[in-house]
Amino acid sequence: MTEGFDKINLPAEAIAEDHTVPNASRFSSVGDKPPKLSPSVKWLKWIGLGLAGLILLLVILLIPVFIVAGPLMISAQKTYASAQAAYTAAKNQDLLTADEKLKETHQGLQETQNQYEKLKWTNFVPGMHWYYQDGEHGLKAALASLEAAQILIGAITPYADVLGFKGQGSFMGGTAEDRIVKMVQTLDKVTPEIDKVAEKITVAEDNMSKINPSRYPVAIKGKPVRENIVQAQELIHGANLAVTDAKPVLSILPEALGYPTGKRYLVIFQNDGELRPTGGFMTAFAVLNVDVGRIKAEKSDDIYGLDRKFGAGLPAPDPIKKYLPLVNTWHLRDMNLSPDYKVSMMTFMENYDKLSGEYKVDGVITLDTEVLKRFVQVLGGIDIPDYGKFTIDNDPRCNIPQIICELEFIVDKPLATMVSNRKSAILGPMMQQILTKAMSSGKNQWGQIFTTGIQLLQEKHILMYFNKDDLQKAAESFSVAGRIKEYDGDYFHINDTNFGGAKSNLYVTQDVEQEIDVATDGTVTKKVTLIYTHPEAADNCNLETGGLCSSGILRDWFRVYVPKGAKLKEALGSEVKVEAKEDLGKTEFEGFFTLRPQSKTKVILTYELPNKLAAGQPYKLLIQKQPGTKENKYKITFGSQVKEFNLDQDKELTFSRE
Repeated sequence: MTEGFDKINLPAEAIAEDHTVPNASRFSSVGDKPPKLSPSVKWLKWIGLGLAGLILLLVILLIPVFIVAGPLMISAQKTYASAQAAYTAAKNQDLLTADEKLKETHQGLQETQNQYEKLKWTNFVPGMHWYYQDGEHGLKAALASLEAAQILIGAITPYADVLGFKGQGSFMGGTAEDRIVKMVQTLDKVTPEIDKVAEKITVAEDNMSKINPSRYPVAIKGKPVRENIVQAQELIHGANLAVTDAKPVLSILPEALGYPTGKRYLVIFQNDGELRPTGGFMTAFAVLNVDVGRIKAEKSDDIYGLDRKFGAGLPAPDPIKKYLPLVNTWHLRDMNLSPDYKVSMMTFMENYDKLSGEYKVDGVITLDTEVLKRFVQVLGGIDIPDYGKFTIDNDPRCNIPQIICELEFIVDKPLATMVSNRKSAILGPMMQQILTKAMSSGKNQWGQIFTTGIQLLQEKHILMYFNKDDLQKAAESFSVAGRIKEYDGDYFHINDTNFGGAKSNLYVTQDVEQEIDVATDGTVTKKVTLIYTHPEAADNCNLETGGLCSSGILRDWFRVYVPKGAKLKEALGSEVKVEAKEDLGKTEFEGFFTLRPQSKTKVILTYELPNKLAAGQPYKLLIQKQPGTKENKYKITFGSQVKEFNLDQDKELTFSRE
């Protein structure tokens, strides 16, 4: 070996040094013996020899490591490059290239494993065996993950053209609607493949869980090591959960899309400009028939049309009587009072089903203004007969995108100033036009349309409720059912309700700051500051002028959901006394405030969590987003650790206790 080891040269001074023993002449004759070494000198001698032997042993042991390390590193780098190329191709929705690069990665990974096998002898060396075994587990996890990706791409490829991916799908030819029908009819063949993916991901997670990150340094030469291992474990765990959640969804998706029997859904438009617990004020609705993926609007109307049929038979719940001026009756349009979407929709449907002459439906789908805005952005604007063109360009009348401003004029302008049938019929034609334009769009847009739909579901701008249990459970497993979740750590959810405050939520922003303090005995105290800012000037909200009242005085009934048993210690900023109640398995603190245009207000809550944090136990927090909200800014401070983000979907955080 000439590479990796330098020649060991002793200093010239040491070689030339005189090692003659003093008074050597006294025992130089035959029969004379040198004097015995003292015990301390003996120990030094043996220690020195032992250290020299240990160094020599380490050198001998490291020689094969260096021999193998070169080829192993080269192989690992090639494998990594192929994996990166596969990831990039998949990100660009190029299934053909991704599949090709995954095959290269598979070959490279097997070569890397073969090279790594040459280090197997280190498994029997104390202190080194842990790292060899970790490497084995890491390679096995990588191989299982790779095989899962290959199976998944194989399962998706037949649907490539339908989903907008680059790849030779099985459903080429015919209209986009024809291809969707074919996809719906064959989705049952994907489920067994997802089972195989789940098996591989489970193997990967099992192997990654056997690697202890604490055995590794935080960083080497400034590059994070321990954090990367933890992130890899979290990614594999997340992938396992995602696959587990996807299985029931895929199994019921054909049924939800009307195969083999058609379905009928009530689609409700929630105006998030007037924020309500499940995402917005329920202002208009349509009835859609779904038959083997084909969608047709059967009816479109204003929510007030339903309320005229419903009448005034139910007294309003206390929050409405208390905070919504001059309203003493519980209308259908106000029945989404629970932050849990399923609870609200069960209440709504129980009363909707009593109406005569209305369609019987299989479920309720709600969507807000963000859905319309994003799809119009992808499709490049839409034209609706009798209504004109809708775009996302800023409209100076409202200082918001034109499609939202125009809808506010159509749907929320006082009835006396407009033709009522034009007001009631807008949602159906608009949805039908969006669907028609999406179906006729080029294949290159399908990927963006599909991705946009998934994002809107993840961000709770689209919510689903089904009458049938298996469909409902699938929606809940995929987190599109708007449920308030159980959680074994700290929990946080803000729910704002605009009671008679115009469409001020089109402009109001929310910032949330949490300061978390852990006492020496583990008691956790939180100080939460909610900052509401209304930057827009006030509109003329006099109904007699016939104008649009968007920016007005926000009247906000707020509820903050925290772990059950939490104790409120101090509350500031509410115009009424903040009350602590129990709801949905949580403790909730509720109050009320008003916010004028071009002003700001704060609500500050200090409370103590019901459970103490044990020494060494990480602090976990689940934050659930309110449907209909967007870009709420969060700053979480836990000791010296600070995390800042925009809450666009439910988020789980973990902090290590210092």
